[in-house]
Formats: sequence, structure tokens, C-alpha cells
Amino acid sequence: MATGIEIAETTLEAYRCEGGYIWGQQGAEWTKAKQAALEKKYNSDPEAYANYKGSATYGKKWIGHRVWDCAGLCRWAAKKHGIAIHSGSNLIWNCDLKEKGALTDGMELPEGALVFTGTKEKKPHVGTYTGNGLVTEASGAKAGVIQSNLHGGKWKWWGLEKGVEYDSPAPAPDPDPQPEPTPTEKKPTLRKGNRNQYVKQMQEKLAELGYDLGICGIDGDFGTATEAAVKKFQRDHGLTADGICGPKTWAALNAAHPGPEPKPAPTEEKYTVTITGLTKDAAEKICKEWSGATMKKE
Repeated sequence: MATGIEIAETTLEAYRCEGGYIWGQQGAEWTKAKQAALEKKYNSDPEAYANYKGSATYGKKWIGHRVWDCAGLCRWAAKKHGIAIHSGSNLIWNCDLKEKGALTDGMELPEGALVFTGTKEKKPHVGTYTGNGLVTEASGAKAGVIQSNLHGGKWKWWGLEKGVEYDSPAPAPDPDPQPEPTPTEKKPTLRKGNRNQYVKQMQEKLAELGYDLGICGIDGDFGTATEAAVKKFQRDHGLTADGICGPKTWAALNAAHPGPEPKPAPTEEKYTVTITGLTKDAAEKICKEWSGATMKKE
């Protein structure tokens, strides 16, 4: 079964490659010929092909880029992990979710959750929550694939796809929460390429547990050696070895303790033995048999 983290990571590929937006597309490379055909289709009947208006206007900027529309990006990411969903945000909302609800201020979502704009009756736009408070979305023909804030903006609804394993979303926080005696800081999900204080904290914990961080050591930079250390730690602790430090890996790191330091070897005590009444020959014989023995005349 695919995990939400895997869905999020795949979706981020579209953002990292500076993906564009063309209505009806699911990751194909956009070409001059495709743009010309789209413009021709739209200009032949702008009313019938109104959905193509933005793509016809701004599509030239995406020539040479891979392109998606909003539902197409979600469908493409799901398909990469063997999951089939519909090609439309309303259909995804109505048919492809096992859990869903209204997004409230401060609500935490698992990575890979889908988020929607709109009303109870209509969901015109969809994106994917990819961690660190950000949604990755195929926004529109002018902007392409971008990231936007989960809270304080257009996202109003959330949903979890069928066939994907997530951590359950947390309920909205109490508007007047009571302070806890020992609050714990929520750590962000970390992956290769991140560089911040949390990476350094993770590296310090890995080093404390004896994992090799390579020549750079604890530098706050999530590079190849750190990723290898995270994967080894995950394998050692029964986690999915994806090299991404999410909630489960953070919990395992915080729960893990280094083994006890080896006790120093006991110091061997030395004794001197004096044998009296020996002849010179007998004493010399003992000295030869026991290297380091000395002979002293009485």
C-alpha cells in the first residue's frame, strides 16, 4: 500500500521540475505543436472550449516543460503508486476519498492528504499537502505548479485517498488550550536537500546513536550521507526506509537511546615474590625461566 509521504514526495517532483499548467494534462511535455493545436481548438469555438482559455493564453511559456492541471497532478501522483482516481476535483471528492471534512484553522494534516477549495456542493480546485505547512498544486496556466500555505488562504476542505496509508489528521486545537507541563516541539518533516536547525538536531541524535554522517558530520545540511544514515536507522527500527524523517522517524529517534559505554578493562595487579635461601645457580635458573626476574644477594 502506498503511503501519504510517498504521494507527497511524488507530487513534489512536479514542483521541483518547474512544472506548468495546461488544462486536461497529466505530466506530458508541452510542445509547440501541442500549443498550436490547443490554440486552434479554442479559437474555433471559445464558448465550447472555455476551459482552454487560460492554457491558450499562457501556454507558450510552458513549452519544453512538463504540464498538469490540478486534478491531473493528483491523479498522476496516485497512478505512480498504483492507485486510480478520477480526473476532476469534484469526482475525486465524491468518489475517491475514505475520509474527508472541513479544514479548520490550525488543523494538522498528514503528508499526502488532498485539499480542496470551494463550497459544500462544489470543489473546483484540488492540491496535495506536502508538509511544512505547504500545499503543492497545479495552480493555473499563468502560475504553473506552485506551493501555497495550507492555512489562512483558499483551502477549505481535506480528504484522504482510498488505498493510501496515512496518519490520521489531528482535530482542530482547542481555542483556549491549557498549557501542558512539559510541552514538546513539533518537528517538521525533513528530506534530502533541507538545510536548517532541525536537520542539525536530527544529525546530532543520529551521531549520538552511532550512525555515520560522512565527512561533513553534523552540519545542518541534509545530504547523501545523512540520507543513508536515516535509511539505516529506519531499517534498524522497523520503519519504511525512505530516507525521510517524518513523525514516525522523529518519534523513533527521540525514543532511541545509545547503548551503554563499555566498562574499562580491570587493571591487572602486580606482586613481587621473594624466595630466600637459594643458591646462586638455583637463583639464576629461576631468572632464566621467568623473564624479567632479578637476582639479589642476601
